[in-house]
Amino acid sequence: MFFINENKYKYVFVGYYPARDYQPLVEFGAIRNRGSKCLLSDEKFTALADCLPAIRDSMCVGGDRVVIKCEGGNFRLHTPKRHGSARLFVGTEYIRLTKPDMD
Repeated sequence: MFFINENKYKYVFVGYYPARDYQPLVEFGAIRNRGSKCLLSDEKFTALADCLPAIRDSMCVGGDRVVIKCEGGNFRLHTPKRHGSARLFVGTEYIRLTKPDMD
């Protein structure tokens, strides 16, 4: 388990899940947000890795930002136009990722 921020309430965990045929999955979670967690398969994690740099760069631009969306199946990652965070959705669960989280 790796904590994303110094408050230690957002984390990344890589593990094998018996209920999912022991396939390796990446779990992003937030302890404070109702205990939300998002499980990502290899394909979804690759999509996240491909989209994350563009989303982070869009958050660094001042003024009106371009909204970037990465979607596929029940996986969605996008930058809201007026908020300082990206949201990673898997199904109905989501966690917010701020610029310091992505750094």
